[in-house]
Amino acid sequence: MRIALDVDGVLADVMLAWLEKTNPGRLVPITVGDMNGWDFWTRFDIKSSDFYGELDACWEDWESIPPTESDLAGAVTLLGGLGEVDIVTARSEHTNPFVKLWLDRQQIHYERYVSVHAGTMKANLDDYDVFIDDSPINAEAFLRHHRRMILYTQPWNMDVQSPTISRVSSLAEAADAIRSAPGIRTT
Repeated sequence: MRIALDVDGVLADVMLAWLEKTNPGRLVPITVGDMNGWDFWTRFDIKSSDFYGELDACWEDWESIPPTESDLAGAVTLLGGLGEVDIVTARSEHTNPFVKLWLDRQQIHYERYVSVHAGTMKANLDDYDVFIDDSPINAEAFLRHHRRMILYTQPWNMDVQSPTISRVSSLAEAADAIRSAPGIRTT
């Protein structure tokens, strides 16, 4: 069993770090509740290139990014008990060293670190039995490619509805979903 585990929005709560960086200069602060769609930033007249550049800046200050869960290392270890866990992320290449430092500080154990240029490219990776991700765009790509996906619940993916996608609120729930999935053999 090979598990592809996303970083932003699944392991790292980079959006909280982004809010702390972007809100001081805004007349009207953006809240987590405002993030109710994948491209929520367009409603605030933020260009896509600026938004992703600001996310990169958050990773340059990687020590300020909180984890999504309190016992993240333990939850990833649970997943590791089911199979090989690879970090599979779509990050700007120059931020990969920062992400690896963050993973090390969080004591996240993984087999391989795989970085793709765009999130939807993850669906082209044939090596994985299941993908754990938060992106609704990636969810569509996984469905098109007939990949098993576990959707980590975030405000920006609440519109995703599919009987073939398991939705979870924690990585412990993801481990349960993998254990109970028909046709998946764990180690």
